[in-house]
Amino acid sequence: MEKWKLHVSRVFDPMEIEGLQLAISSVLDILSVMLTKLSKDTSLNFPAFLQAVFSCTTKPVPVVTSVLSLISYFQDPAIQYEAVRFISMLFAIADCIQPFSYGITCFVPDNEIMDLRQSLSYILLEQSVSNEDLFVATVNLFTSAAHYQPSFIVAIFAPEENTKDHLSIGDAKLQKEETSPIHAVFRKPSLIDALVHYIERADDLIKSNPRILLCVLNFMIALWQGAPQYANLLESLRRHGKFWEHLANAISNIASSEISLPTSLKEKDAFNLAYAFHCQSSILGIMAYELFLQRKLFHAESTVKDAAESKEKEQNVTRTEKSKATNLHDLKGIWSSLFNDSILEKLIKSYTSYGNNSDIYNGAKVATSLFSVHVMMKLAVCDSGSLSVLLLQKIHEILAKLSIHPAFSELLSQYSQRGYSEGKELKKLILSDLYYHLQGELEGRKIGIGPFKELSQYLVESNFLGTYQHQFNEDAFTKNMFTKNVYLFDLAHLREDLRLDVWDCNNWRISKEVAEVMLRFLQDANSVMLLSSSKLSALKGLIAVLAVNHDSQGRATAGGRISDELIFTFMDNICQSFLSNVEILSSVLDASEDILNFLACEVELIFQLTRTVRKSLSLDVSLLVLKCASSGLRLLGSLKPAPSEANVIMKLLLTLLLSVLQSNSLNAHSGVVTKDNSGEVLSKISNATLGLLPILCNCVATSDHCMLSLSVMDLILRSFLTPRTWLPVLQNHLQLPVVMLKLHDRSSTSIPVIMKFFLTLARVRGGADMLYCSGFLSSVRVLFAESGEDFSTTSENLGGSCEKFVIPQDIWGLGLAVVTAMVKSLGDHSSGTAIVDSMIPYFFSEKAHFIIYSLNAPDFPSDDRDKKRPRAQRTFISLATLKETEHTLMLMCELAKHWHSWIKAIRNVDRQLREKCIHLLAFISRGSQRLGELSSRNAPLLCPPTLKEDFEISSKPSFVNSKNGWFALSPLGCVPKPKFSSFSTTPTHGQATESTDLIPKTCFSDTVALQVYRIAFLLLKFLCLQTEGAAKRAEEVGFVDLARFPELPMPEILHGLQDQAIAITTELCQANKQRVSPEIQDVCNLLMQILEMALHLELCVLQICRIRPVSGRVEDFSKEAKSLFSALEGHAFLKASRNSLKQMISCVYPGLLQAENFI
Repeated sequence: MEKWKLHVSRVFDPMEIEGLQLAISSVLDILSVMLTKLSKDTSLNFPAFLQAVFSCTTKPVPVVTSVLSLISYFQDPAIQYEAVRFISMLFAIADCIQPFSYGITCFVPDNEIMDLRQSLSYILLEQSVSNEDLFVATVNLFTSAAHYQPSFIVAIFAPEENTKDHLSIGDAKLQKEETSPIHAVFRKPSLIDALVHYIERADDLIKSNPRILLCVLNFMIALWQGAPQYANLLESLRRHGKFWEHLANAISNIASSEISLPTSLKEKDAFNLAYAFHCQSSILGIMAYELFLQRKLFHAESTVKDAAESKEKEQNVTRTEKSKATNLHDLKGIWSSLFNDSILEKLIKSYTSYGNNSDIYNGAKVATSLFSVHVMMKLAVCDSGSLSVLLLQKIHEILAKLSIHPAFSELLSQYSQRGYSEGKELKKLILSDLYYHLQGELEGRKIGIGPFKELSQYLVESNFLGTYQHQFNEDAFTKNMFTKNVYLFDLAHLREDLRLDVWDCNNWRISKEVAEVMLRFLQDANSVMLLSSSKLSALKGLIAVLAVNHDSQGRATAGGRISDELIFTFMDNICQSFLSNVEILSSVLDASEDILNFLACEVELIFQLTRTVRKSLSLDVSLLVLKCASSGLRLLGSLKPAPSEANVIMKLLLTLLLSVLQSNSLNAHSGVVTKDNSGEVLSKISNATLGLLPILCNCVATSDHCMLSLSVMDLILRSFLTPRTWLPVLQNHLQLPVVMLKLHDRSSTSIPVIMKFFLTLARVRGGADMLYCSGFLSSVRVLFAESGEDFSTTSENLGGSCEKFVIPQDIWGLGLAVVTAMVKSLGDHSSGTAIVDSMIPYFFSEKAHFIIYSLNAPDFPSDDRDKKRPRAQRTFISLATLKETEHTLMLMCELAKHWHSWIKAIRNVDRQLREKCIHLLAFISRGSQRLGELSSRNAPLLCPPTLKEDFEISSKPSFVNSKNGWFALSPLGCVPKPKFSSFSTTPTHGQATESTDLIPKTCFSDTVALQVYRIAFLLLKFLCLQTEGAAKRAEEVGFVDLARFPELPMPEILHGLQDQAIAITTELCQANKQRVSPEIQDVCNLLMQILEMALHLELCVLQICRIRPVSGRVEDFSKEAKSLFSALEGHAFLKASRNSLKQMISCVYPGLLQAENFI
């Protein structure tokens, strides 16, 4: 430090010292400017200038080392400021240089680290008042270092005792002889203490000097963003008492104090308000990072604890968990207080209030136009005043364009015809009239439709002061992670070009008022842009906290849960604000980026709040959300050309719609009755969704919104409206050929969405006819052919054998489902007959191998314990595979109803189809055999969750809770794949068999079991259709041709299905005597149909083979039937099935019902 003590040297004159200081300051300023110019090119080359700056061999001292030491030169704060600014820029440059990547700490000797730390600490503690710019630049240096030079932050913020060991004896002596009061007084406080000092004063600073607080908070955010590198530093911050409480109080207190925004703000007041909102944004951002970090740490520590083998490791993990839990507990208490009080509501109201921003924007544009016309009038008499050349040139350009405007020409013609001003100087007269029209609009009187309206609109849109707009480069703003570029009017530059100080000396004195009015409006516009940007930043911070605080299913991960009633209040306020902003947007000439960003954040906030609702949205709130979505989509869809921000909002609105409609759909289908479920409100929702359909049809035409719009429409058609109401709307507004073309864009992610929508259409006769007329059949053939070329994948089937399956399962299965639904809906109509005649040969000739492939049955695991050779590794299947088999069977059943067309087209594969069906039925039939001997090692069906939806329902409990049949077997094979990896899926001799009760039943395992029984139902239905067809043929020819009679399952197969159906139905009816849920009712109805059809096929077998039931089977069935009919008592929903079942039993087992008194 001796070399910088120029003020005590007698060799230099004070004037020379001041000159040297000024030179050093200027050199540093020049270096900073040069760095700014070179910063964009550092990734491409390594300029000689930067080589010199970063050279470690520069004599006598490297440049970086010299500048770092100048930070401690307290005799001239200007030098300190320029040094800090230069080093801050150097951090980013050094990080970007490739292949040279420099660490600034290599330029700072160990013995100078402590001096630099003490100097920085002094600046933080003492300079915030006397030299605020130096304080801000210093904290911004820390922020830049935290982003680009972590080693500098680690070194400079290291505890003092860690650096003392590195000091040599000579350094210690020099340190002892140091007489500077700075070093004598400020040795103990650390940099962390200095920063926390401002956090402790956050409640006061956010009101009195928010700029200082914002700089500190931005540095804190940088630390949390680099949490892995600054773990010790963050822990030091957390240890300071009431750290989180100080941050929360700053938000709470400013939220509680009502801030009235005057119509006109001084520049300083506008900046302070903007800084205050940015402070809130940064505090919310820090909390969001902390919540996210603690959640990840807790998950990681839980994993470590589970894997720990020694007791010592478990104790260490427990201690760490307690430390982290304490930090999280503090944050939980803070969030609980925010949720329970009215603070959160006030924050939302404050952040989402857009006010009269658009009026101010428009006022600034009109005032600017007024000034330009006034100057044009001056130029018309060759009086350019003292305006700069640049400004005059721009006004001349606008005047030239204005003079050739059609509206201007029309006015010239009108004035000439009417003899105004005797046809002389008409141009001046038109400009004068235009001036007074603009003045009236500025005072609130709108210009009527006509030429003057067109001219004023042209001037407003010309924005001739656009060159005076510049990006606001205040570091405190630009370093905020939620802030985008803010562009303000450079009023200082504009004043220089206007030279208002000269206007009093010439004949422009009267015009000065017009210019001052324009400057006032531009200042108001600057204030509004600053405030709206800062509010937007705070709103994004709040959204981030809400997003992190709740997981994907709306469960609170930290802090208290917001009550549903409070959420509904929030959503009501935000929706009202959104609707008012949409109304503002519809009335302005152009959509500003500012208001569009506000709309996007409001929609995102509504979406986050919907995820936090504990049960489901109230219907009143849903109506309001639907209204917002309808208004927003209609307006934004009409913007031509659509700004990129508008597309973002439309995507958010469609996503929000999907979420809200799914919520109400689930509520409607779960049988939950709420206070809001009145017929009037439900009819309002139906009307609202019906009004959405034309808007969604328009959105479908846009590629960016097509898939989301189809998903929303599909949900509306299936859950909220009847075909009688929605079909005419789609026929009039939906451009179905456009959607059909999207089937050929070779995007596998969009095709399933389109197919699901087509499936909903196909289930209605009018919709099926729309598809047929739009060429769906030819499109689906092309799709299957193109998919075979593009999506060559190896896929599993039910049999578990890997073959080359060239069409994705979702595309193939959904394509089959749509064709099936079309055939069913059109029936005997000519279109339906045409589909049957064309598609049976296509599927069962050209694509026969795919149909047969879908019917392959898995191999039931062997129970031969003496078999020493292990079987081949069994493969996994998925729920999608089971659904594909279901779709295949549904198509077969529907086409088989058209017997004559069917029998002609499948002569070559009919026997093979029936054999496959019987083998698959035999596999399902064995589901009740030796259940107690099975385990996850020899599960009969390995079907782990694969898709996101699978994993979601696998975390939910069982909704059937049956201990029989496939409901008991499926959990064995529905364990996620990682849990299978610890053991082989093939059992070996001598292995212990785990109890099936140890593997929990889940919603996913129930879904898999239910899918198996749906397949069984369709298999039986198909075989019954085959027997009915054979019976018809026998009637036609007059005898039964046993040689051509279709193959039927063996009685043992049918008995197995009967036993499962009886056991599960009996169990469920007995366990749910009081109330049977809709899901259980569906299961029971399905199983009763399986039982009846299995008995029907058994009757066919008995009659064709001319045999009688085995007596043992009669006794067993009699006992089972007795238990079943006893359980069915009191369940009215099964009355029809019970009566039909009795008739079938009386046919298969004559006299059984009378003997057991079932009749």
